[in-house]
Amino acid sequence: MEPSGAPESYLTAFLGREIPFFRTKTLWRIGNIQKEKTRVHDEEEGTIREATGVCTATQVDGASFGEEAIIKIKLQLSPWDDPNFVGPSREAEREIENLEQLTKKGCKSTPRIIDHGIFRQGDTGSLPNGYIVFILMEKVPGQNLGNFHNFSLEERNLLRIAFIKAVWEFRSNGFYHHDPRRENLVWDNVSQRCFIVDLEDAEDMELTEKDICLDPLTEFSLWNLRGKEKRPFDDDGDNDPMIPIKRHDGWMYYNKDELLQFLTARADKDAVQG
Repeated sequence: MEPSGAPESYLTAFLGREIPFFRTKTLWRIGNIQKEKTRVHDEEEGTIREATGVCTATQVDGASFGEEAIIKIKLQLSPWDDPNFVGPSREAEREIENLEQLTKKGCKSTPRIIDHGIFRQGDTGSLPNGYIVFILMEKVPGQNLGNFHNFSLEERNLLRIAFIKAVWEFRSNGFYHHDPRRENLVWDNVSQRCFIVDLEDAEDMELTEKDICLDPLTEFSLWNLRGKEKRPFDDDGDNDPMIPIKRHDGWMYYNKDELLQFLTARADKDAVQG
């Protein structure tokens, strides 16, 4: 990641720009930038810097005029060491592949990919002739969990139940997320659903339904969902009543319904602890 300090935006030039997607024969106008980050990638072809932005988008030409979606932009900022290599980063390719696989499998806990496009930057770009990747995906309903600390206890409990359902489905489709944190989750209070997003750091582990097991304490710790405040993995000072206490044998569950029943019971403050 980039050093801390006032961030430089590389993507403001894309605001209002209309992007064509040729597979779906649609045109989308980029709206506001929801978040932006810069990463350094060390790959076989060399080391590069890449800016990534998550933007709102509206269809302005196509069968679903006015539809809202998300466009993720990946912009090359520095050249590859290998001058003959012109492809995008492995991270960009991986996110497209992950979204395509999960969409094909019918996963309901991740955004559905709509289309993607890879273009070259013009002479006025951040890196002339460098790549620009646009990933067009479903805009899932709800809000990012960056404000999880403002949720009531009741809503935190509802979110955690929905989160376990989402993670179980995600794993059942073969995937594991290597960047577990609140900001990579979206919670829709209306439908009581949780979505896993930002899939550039996810990996298809080729898991099957019979391979799936979850320890709720581990999952809530990894994703920082044990209480209002963000805490280190082993710090249980802010745990909500739903969170099981540590025990030597852990809390591994091999059946989703049994796990959900266990957590629902613990949501009651008067539930027997441990």
